Amino acid sequence: MIRTGGKRWSHAAERAFLEELAATANVRAAAEAAGFSTTAIYRRRMRWPGFAAAWQACLEQGYARIETQLIALATDSLRSEPVSGAAVATGKAMSVAEAMNLLKLHRASVKGGAPQRYDARARPPDIEAVRASILRKIEAIERAGAGAGKPARAAKRSGRTGEA
Repeated sequence: MIRTGGKRWSHAAERAFLEELAATANVRAAAEAAGFSTTAIYRRRMRWPGFAAAWQACLEQGYARIETQLIALATDSLRSEPVSGAAVATGKAMSVAEAMNLLKLHRASVKGGAPQRYDARARPPDIEAVRASILRKIEAIERAGAGAGKPARAAKRSGRTGEA
């Protein structure tokens, strides 16, 4: 038997979650707004196709909003004087770096393609491949240094430094 906090999913909780998700495209913040853990939210998405569809629609709306805000910020940065009221606040402030990172992390769900890899299960690199890469780099450095350094070394050995 598992003890719960007594919270039950409701239309109000779902509305709060979806509104925050559409505003921020941030599942964690939306789960907090609804008063549930991200685990419970993801579990609900897996079990309820209607909720999953609404989730996806809100994510797309959130990403579109973030992209629009980034374009507005970039455009405003080119003007000599900022336009008043150009940026519409949507609640919590988000830096440009945070917005770009959020779009990068979730681009697969918006644009399609391979899902984002977080390297949780990444295999360590093959030691032979690393060794070969290092040797290639050392050889390139020696070739570059040998071509440029020969005249200087020869002049040092003979006692001539190039000065008159």
